[in-house]
Amino acid sequence: MNVADFIAAFRGELADTAEPHFWSDEEIVAYLNEAVQEACERAFLIEDRSTPAVCAITLQPGVDTYSLHASVFQIKRLTFQGRPLEETSVEALDEGSPGWETRQGQPRGFIFEQTSGVQAARVRLVPTPNQAGTIALTVYRGALKPLNSGQDTIKPEIHERYHARLKDWVYRCAYLKQDVEALDKSRATEFEAQFTQSFGERPDANVQRKQRDRSPPVVRCSW
Repeated sequence: MNVADFIAAFRGELADTAEPHFWSDEEIVAYLNEAVQEACERAFLIEDRSTPAVCAITLQPGVDTYSLHASVFQIKRLTFQGRPLEETSVEALDEGSPGWETRQGQPRGFIFEQTSGVQAARVRLVPTPNQAGTIALTVYRGALKPLNSGQDTIKPEIHERYHARLKDWVYRCAYLKQDVEALDKSRATEFEAQFTQSFGERPDANVQRKQRDRSPPVVRCSW
């Protein structure tokens, strides 16, 4: 389904064909962009290991922390010179490798730092790199470019088999519009439940952080 298909389906299924419409084309596409992001975060629908701006980090000697592309919300794999790096945590390193923060050398592990406030997600390499090079990432991310109501033939950046299910979130957003003729919290709840059935619950950032903090201690080494 492309943007025009979604708008047509919306107007037909929500009986919003007469003008003036309750919902504008721009609102519908905004809901669709939100639906794509929600689906990607819940079900890890976009795995990327080839987009240079997303999947490559240029190392600088003495610099251990690097911001990730704004679309990234999870790291699947990270390698340096073809060697996979082990994901760890500050807690695990403090327990298994005291003094790790002062060490430099070839990176062997990494800490994934989730988005916090206005700060983008980051990756911290362990030990701190002492040479230039490139880190290769495989990540789960959201869409790189938002859809636009003026681009009728553009399709969401997820497989087409998921497109119809995105409508549940679009309709959920539509029925939460703060308008006396559009607002229907009961219908919004129904559509959100259907979306959750298709793509799963929304990840809880606090739970994910606590799970990382409980990761097994790294083996003591000479990093």
